Amino acid sequence: MSQDWIEWLAVFTALTAVGLGVLGRRITWVFWLISSLLYLRIFAEAKLWADTALQLVFMLAAVWGWLRWGRQVFSPGVMPVRARLAALSCACLCWLALYGLLASMGGHAALADAFVGAFSLVAQILMVRQRLEHWLFWLAANLMGVGLFWLQGLKATAGLYLLFALLAMVGLRQWQRQLAINKASS
Repeated sequence: MSQDWIEWLAVFTALTAVGLGVLGRRITWVFWLISSLLYLRIFAEAKLWADTALQLVFMLAAVWGWLRWGRQVFSPGVMPVRARLAALSCACLCWLALYGLLASMGGHAALADAFVGAFSLVAQILMVRQRLEHWLFWLAANLMGVGLFWLQGLKATAGLYLLFALLAMVGLRQWQRQLAINKASS
């Protein structure tokens, strides 16, 4: 494939975005935007429609995140149990609805593509809102993404999603530390 360099550039910018997100840096949103533009093309060519559409959502979220994180100090919060259950329910309902839509459109790997799309969407919204639990949604989406992208021949992206899964665990721990620091200084 002559477009391999685009996938590698997308991998680099996405990895940078997540790394900066782990650290709670506002600049993460610039890299999210660049990565999303690149992956929009890659996923459209692979006919992974949920992941293609998700890139449009990520672009909007990058703008939202840039604006929101610019108005406040990085201060992650924890969701109440009821909000966690609502977020999980929303992700599962979106997964099922998206699966039905993708299957009817003849999308490739519709069940896995819908899962990655739905859980990534919830993760992205919770990330913009600086909720600690977003890392768990990313972990689930990324682990599913490893298999999905590997089977679709997007080997570099599958590797990236494996790194994303590891970074989700690191991010969870880092944000837990920041939360403890913020509580101790209050």
